[in-house]
Amino acid sequence: MTNLPRPKRSLKALLRGGKRLFGDPKPLKPLVAAEWLEEDSFYNDYVGENRSQIGGTLRLVLQEGKKRQIRRMCRELLGMHVSSLERVSLGPVLLGSLPEGKWRPLKEEEVRRI
Repeated sequence: MTNLPRPKRSLKALLRGGKRLFGDPKPLKPLVAAEWLEEDSFYNDYVGENRSQIGGTLRLVLQEGKKRQIRRMCRELLGMHVSSLERVSLGPVLLGSLPEGKWRPLKEEEVRRI
C-alpha cells in the first residue's frame, strides 16, 4: 500500500480538473464547486501544531461522478481520508429525507427540470 500524499487545505486541484486518478484513462472534469463548510475544531485542537492531517466538512459538486470518485479524489489529490459521504441531490432532484436504498416518484416540477 502506498502512503497518502501530504494533506492539502487548498481545493484548487479539484476545481481545475485535468488530473487523472490512478488507473483511470480519462482526466477528471473540474468540479462545479468545492468548499470547506467547517473545520473540525476538536481535531485541530488535538493536532495543534502538527498540521500533517486535516479534519472538517467539505461540500463538493460534481458534473458527473463515478463510483467512489469523491473518496478517490480526496485520497489521491488532497491526501485526505473520507469517513462519510452524504448525497443531497441528484441533478435538480433534492433527496431530502429519502432513506438510503428507497425511491419515490418524481414531482412534475422535477420532471420538467430534467
